Amino acid sequence: MRFRIPRPSAAVIVSFVALFAALGGSALAAGVFSKAQTRQIKHLISQGRAHNSKNLGGLPPHDYAKASQLGTSKGEKFLTAGQTMTLGKVGHFTFSSTCSKDGTGQNQVTFDVTADTTADLDGAGVVTAGTKVNIHTNSDALDTTPDSPIAPGDFDQVGSASSSTEIAADGQEVDIFYNDGVNWPAGSGSQAHDCFAGFTGLKG
Repeated sequence: MRFRIPRPSAAVIVSFVALFAALGGSALAAGVFSKAQTRQIKHLISQGRAHNSKNLGGLPPHDYAKASQLGTSKGEKFLTAGQTMTLGKVGHFTFSSTCSKDGTGQNQVTFDVTADTTADLDGAGVVTAGTKVNIHTNSDALDTTPDSPIAPGDFDQVGSASSSTEIAADGQEVDIFYNDGVNWPAGSGSQAHDCFAGFTGLKG
């Protein structure tokens, strides 16, 4: 008895293209597909339709940062008055936040950086290892303006408009964007918080 193996359909061909691209080309295809179908696979690969492992979004891998270069607090961190928290470490640099009460008894939050080596932190000049430099301080009193008055106890949030740049003595550079605020309101299943802060950035 003879068995007839049907030729794969176009849908099957397309579904296998990525596999063959990942395995290094269409050498395996020669024993499974017809010459015309093998040519179609080669054409699809050459057109970049199955090049996601080599070209992401049409760009080569070197246009993307490695995961080891990324720095983040992994979301916003909530703090209570009197608390200092390490938000994250990127290379030589450790970012932290302190929640306290200002002179009027209102919540105030800082976003700070230290380095484990001599470094220029946030353009403030060269400082020795372990020196804490304040990048930003947020409170209702500091952020209120005649055009946008903020009452004591109001929710207030500030995000950096440009990156804070940290440069270590060995040339390592980190650029980060911060976000900080006070008086996170309760609601929708979330409890109230005195302060919050977070960041994301890139190590060069």
